This record gives sequence, C-alpha cells and structure tokens, in this order.
Amino acid sequence: MNYNILSYILYLPLIFFITIKVGWMFYKNGELFLITLFENNITLTKNINNLLLIGYYLVNLGYSIITISYWDKIDNLIELINSLSGTLGKIIVLLALLHYNNIFWLKYITKSNTLIQ
Repeated sequence: MNYNILSYILYLPLIFFITIKVGWMFYKNGELFLITLFENNITLTKNINNLLLIGYYLVNLGYSIITISYWDKIDNLIELINSLSGTLGKIIVLLALLHYNNIFWLKYITKSNTLIQ
C-alpha cells in the first residue's frame, strides 16, 4: 500500500475544510471588528473584509498544496500520522499568526490614521 497517496487523500480534504471553515468564521465575525475600526463605514468594511478573505484563501490553500511536495516517503501508518499531524499543526499555527498579524496591522493603520487627522 502506498501511504503517501493515503496521506494526500486524508490531508487535502482536512486542510481545505479547516482553511475554509476558519476563513468563513474570520469573515463573519471580523466584520464587526472592522466596522468598529473604520467608524461605521460599511462600504469600506465590506471591501476590506472581502479582500482579506480572498487573500487568506489564496495564501493558505496555496501554502497547503505546496507543502505536499516537501513530504518525505511514508512507509508505515505511524509515519503517516506523524506527517499529517506535523503538517496540519504547522499550518494551523501559521493561520493563527497570519490572523493576529492582520489584526495588529489593521489596528495600527486605523490608529495612526486617527492621529494624523
């Protein structure tokens, strides 16, 4: 049995589900945060929220697919579980870091914009 194929079959739906589910949650719940930051400017908020969602999907799904090319040959079930958990864990941590990075920069930009006006 080829464990690499099995790991791809397990990995791709899992990572796509996680990325899309988390992205949608950020999109829905982040809108209120953005409305607060942009002082009830609904048009700007929706446009920025859409751009953040598209960028999030492109970066994370692209990175998730690229990581497959760096996997070593998997010879048994234990290596399959190690490989999947390690890769999924790295991507989930990356998602968290990107999320907090976006929050920081949005807060910084709106705060500095308020100071200038």
